[in-house]
Amino acid sequence: MARGRAARWLAPLAIVAVGGTAYGILKSGSPHHGSGSSENRPAAQKKSGGSAAPTTTVKVTRRTYVVRTGDTLSSISLDTGVSVDRLQQLNPDVDVQALQPGQRLKLRS
Repeated sequence: MARGRAARWLAPLAIVAVGGTAYGILKSGSPHHGSGSSENRPAAQKKSGGSAAPTTTVKVTRRTYVVRTGDTLSSISLDTGVSVDRLQQLNPDVDVQALQPGQRLKLRS
């Protein structure tokens, strides 16, 4: 009888624990923006190991950026170091509300 009572509250607890763990794994493995991982960030955005070195700007060396699913002009700006205004100036024919995966944006003239 005692075994049945324990199962009644342990089963939901186990489901919540498994769900929380799965969510954490999926969230940490996401290659998209805002994942907390610094692997895909430019050097200027990576955290230094606690040193008080001044931040530096990253010089853009790429000429184009290929749009990925979920990209916005703001996220592209953060990834490349090119301001949103500059991206719009360089790409006047691009509808920023309808960016398509595979689309190429100019990063410099």
